[in-house]
Amino acid sequence: MTVHPSISVITPVYKGVRFLRKTFASMQAQTFQDWEWILVDDESKDGSGALVDEFAASDARLRVIHQKNGGTSVARNTALAAARGKYFAFLDEDDIYHPRYLETLFNLAEKYQSDITGCKKLMFDEATEPKFPDDGPSPNTEVKVADRAGICEWLAGLKAQIPCEVWLNLYRHDVFVDLPFPPGVRVEQDFRWHYTALPRCRKYVRIDWAGYAWRATAAGGWLNPRPESMLSHIETFRTLATTLPQAMGLNERQLKGFLDGFDVSAHVNLFLPLKNGLRLTREESRALRTGIRSLYSIGIDLRHKLHFRKRLLWNLFMLTGCEAFVRI
Repeated sequence: MTVHPSISVITPVYKGVRFLRKTFASMQAQTFQDWEWILVDDESKDGSGALVDEFAASDARLRVIHQKNGGTSVARNTALAAARGKYFAFLDEDDIYHPRYLETLFNLAEKYQSDITGCKKLMFDEATEPKFPDDGPSPNTEVKVADRAGICEWLAGLKAQIPCEVWLNLYRHDVFVDLPFPPGVRVEQDFRWHYTALPRCRKYVRIDWAGYAWRATAAGGWLNPRPESMLSHIETFRTLATTLPQAMGLNERQLKGFLDGFDVSAHVNLFLPLKNGLRLTREESRALRTGIRSLYSIGIDLRHKLHFRKRLLWNLFMLTGCEAFVRI
């Protein structure tokens, strides 16, 4: 293994023993071989720590760090502090890289001298295996390149999505390595870290190709929303909406588009879980409604996505806390 590999791949490990062998196989299958893989065992109790030690014994490019449980953000920060690559990437313990994932993003980053280089994802579930649609991107696969002004335009169309999941992106080490993930944030650490990183980005490249397979597990926050995750969404929306526009220098038109994108996200993450039957305690309902009102005050208003009747029923929920109105 080279002292300074081209890419450091970061994986927090916690209760992932069911999937780690397939994740390991996807790393071994990479066409690009100049990497180190830093696995941080976050005090797993299911044998994951012993399994990654077994992997490391078979490949000198693997480095395992065992630490006291601190959560995903703390584990990623530990790995960032140890990373030696020119770039760093992320791979969750239950996901899978396309064999050409690292090769593709590294070559694009080098070609365009980009600070962030991203792709698309392929979703699969616990009962299936991912089936990537091709052997890799073709010469005709669309590549979008944005400088600082272009990134602002991407933010203005936020509802069209920048790939904010960190595992969809390759990051230049010397630009981002000292930016910590937020400790104590239990959900959407990716979202918050990535958008906090954007003001440092001078050039962002995206390829219209799915190189990462994301396993949608039933226990995951996206498929199993909880009141605490909804409150975390609110805090993330509020933090980014009040800091990122100024940090990026968005103009009035771009700011409107940016906040419109958050309206869409708020609808998905706050309205739909209640509509689909999520139950709240009285305290949770009060905290949620207080948080939603705080978003209204900064221009994030999911009511824009509701038809007139639904808007009235939502307003009744906001007044009374009765979830039945949302589900009518």
